[in-house]
Amino acid sequence: MANGAGRQLLLDVGTGTARLLIKMSRMPEFAALEMIGTDYFEDMIVKARRNVVDAGLNKRIRIKRDDVHAMQFHECFCDLLMSRSAVHHWRNPIRAFQEIYRVMKPGGIAIIHDIRRDAPPNVKAQFQRARAALGVPLSNFDEKYTQGEIKQMLMKAGLSHCTSVTAPNSGPAALGFEIVVFRET
Repeated sequence: MANGAGRQLLLDVGTGTARLLIKMSRMPEFAALEMIGTDYFEDMIVKARRNVVDAGLNKRIRIKRDDVHAMQFHECFCDLLMSRSAVHHWRNPIRAFQEIYRVMKPGGIAIIHDIRRDAPPNVKAQFQRARAALGVPLSNFDEKYTQGEIKQMLMKAGLSHCTSVTAPNSGPAALGFEIVVFRET
């Protein structure tokens, strides 16, 4: 699954400020990965690039402006893809899932996380209390998707045969769902 340079490539879709890529790049288990973070919003791109440069990682992590609905990357581009808290920002999630599958190499895997609207009420309340305590604006759960809605989108995208969607019913992970997409070899 290595790219032309002999390294595996991780694509972070909706990287935001690139903090997770920076943290991952410092972990030995990710040392062999080439990393690219993308975001649609120019203000996030500016912050991400600044954070990468400030961390001294501009040779290790590249940041690009991109739209998940029509990615600039060729088919079979990346080995691994991740996205966190971005699905609810996509104007056409069905098209975005198709694009994610398109840019993955055969044998590639995508792991996508987001908060879900149908999370248990006690978990949502605890999350909102934690945000308030940090002075962070409360999350708008109305803009999020349910696990069932995500499964329907993946079916409409033609990807239900190579995806799984999990959403625990208790504990902190019950706040969201995880989508795993595997591109067949």
